[in-house]
Amino acid sequence: MVDIRFAPPQDREEVVQFMQTAFPRAKWGMSRWQALLSGRWGAPDDPFALVVRDKGALVGVLGLVTANRQTASGTYKTANMTSWYVQKPYRGQGIGGRMLEVVTADSQTTITNFSSAKGAVPVVERAGFSVLDAERCVWQPSGVNGPLRVEAEPLTLGGDISARDRQVVEDHVGLNVKPVAVETPDGWCVIVLAVKQKTDAYVTHEVMYLGDRALFGAHARAIANSILPPERAVLSVDRRFVKDGVAPDAVEAFDVPRYYTAGRMPAADVENLYSEIPLLDLKMY
Repeated sequence: MVDIRFAPPQDREEVVQFMQTAFPRAKWGMSRWQALLSGRWGAPDDPFALVVRDKGALVGVLGLVTANRQTASGTYKTANMTSWYVQKPYRGQGIGGRMLEVVTADSQTTITNFSSAKGAVPVVERAGFSVLDAERCVWQPSGVNGPLRVEAEPLTLGGDISARDRQVVEDHVGLNVKPVAVETPDGWCVIVLAVKQKTDAYVTHEVMYLGDRALFGAHARAIANSILPPERAVLSVDRRFVKDGVAPDAVEAFDVPRYYTAGRMPAADVENLYSEIPLLDLKMY
């Protein structure tokens, strides 16, 4: 019978090597896998992976990006699922479900899954995951430059931005995300974007973090006009970040919803950062 458990620190390099071999189509090398499993945002004893062993041999892994972070409603621990792989001879035996039982057992940790393959959705739902979000709100450029000042280096604003905004920006220095602060008539709105060419038609400015949701809602049109180039671009914001009554240009359904373990922290506080997405420089679909 296989053994399923959290990997101890001394297994980190073995897990990195396993992932490098298991995902040959990945566009990154060992250094990116090491960064993924480094525990960048967690405590030293937080889990970085779940491993499956058969007589000591590593036959399956599930990476975890754990973070201890301050949100608008308090301090929470999250663990984003990443790079799930079980060798073929061990599939179809319920091992995947057992892995998720272990991962979700700690009621103090919110588990997230932002990029599930369609084939894995039934397993995730059977494990008790709930839909975190199923839609995005989209703003298109108006064709003219926006009226608001955009600061490309929010950390230079000092006390004009909140401690939480500052921490989020600092935590993601060196990753391929774009933090900005937009000066509205009611104060600064800090936003962290991932700018990706997902389609030939336009470039998507994906909101990964939105500091002041009410401020964004009050000035969404002007903020979009100010952030976006005048054409061939969209601002994409997950529905849970947008206050009721705010009217985007369009609402689009995700091909696969984002999932989380509900009841452990407010859904609106579960951002797209502190996850595999910025660490692996992935596109969110």
